[in-house]
Amino acid sequence: MKPACVFCGNQPNDKNKEHVFPKWLLKMTGFDKKEMSVGSNWDTKKEIVFNSLSYTFPACKSCNDAFAVIEGKVKPIMEKLLLDQDVTGLDIELLLDWFDKIRISAWLGVKYLNKDFFRMTPKYYINQRKGIKDRYLSITNTYQEGKTLNISGINTIGFMLSPTALTLRVNNLIFVNCSSDLIVSRKLGFPYRKLEIPTPDSETVDVILGRATKKMSPKIFDSKLYTPCIFIAQPIFKIYKEFQPSFYDDDYVKDNSYDHENGVGKLFMGKGGKIKTVERDDTLNFAMPDAKVNLGKIKVVQPIIDLQIELLLEPKRNLKNLTAEQKVNEFKVKKLILDSLIETAKIYNY
Repeated sequence: MKPACVFCGNQPNDKNKEHVFPKWLLKMTGFDKKEMSVGSNWDTKKEIVFNSLSYTFPACKSCNDAFAVIEGKVKPIMEKLLLDQDVTGLDIELLLDWFDKIRISAWLGVKYLNKDFFRMTPKYYINQRKGIKDRYLSITNTYQEGKTLNISGINTIGFMLSPTALTLRVNNLIFVNCSSDLIVSRKLGFPYRKLEIPTPDSETVDVILGRATKKMSPKIFDSKLYTPCIFIAQPIFKIYKEFQPSFYDDDYVKDNSYDHENGVGKLFMGKGGKIKTVERDDTLNFAMPDAKVNLGKIKVVQPIIDLQIELLLEPKRNLKNLTAEQKVNEFKVKKLILDSLIETAKIYNY
């Protein structure tokens, strides 16, 4: 891969370096003077270890400076979450933006480090994925003392092909973040992806939408993630509203959106088996005393692999427009990814 700005994808203008993990996070977790593993090289099979401050990739200075504003606002939010202090709905939206950046930059980073092993040129960068698709973030407080920083799920073939879900551990907090087309919409009562119909000799996919169910579910995914947890889910539907506006001309969708015109749904908070909408100025607290009974018992790797498997299998696809050969190839690729994820889950059963 040729050097490209991780934010805009262009050749870096007034070249700068972007830290995948900001310096304040490295200092907060004690990793500003440590090495960390960011996966393994798919060609040599050797572990990739970085001095944490050197885990950087090209960026335009202007792009880097623009996102630094968000980085600066996220630091106090992270500090409050670590201490069970109150945050607002707007704070969590900023945190979701930040996780969009972490997820995509980690994906681009693994691609850069593997030197074209996957032979795929990225079709998007951070700026093209921030706040564009449905988003989900769960938080589990382990209440364990000590500092640590760990990222899981970024070195799987499933993540390489579709960077949808990862886990980030920051000291006593475990975050699960995922984002993709309409992945939370159905469970939040919004129009949802009913069927995909791929187009021959093209990367485009026709999407058949289902009407808004107008029912909220406190369980977004079937995968068993971290227990207990509090989650935030947000439907983002601008692209699909432009595609089929009649599906979103709906009172339920309008009432549960911050910005219906631009396709930005409200935050939905799931806590204790219940779910509710959140206003941007609402005060939220993510304390979870029940988590204290699980000290030292929380698996931090396998759950994210299980979620990646669920996301891989979730979209229903009608292959009627494909040739017989194309259908066989699709099944082969999907089986390859699935088998790899299943094997990874067996290896990292902790």
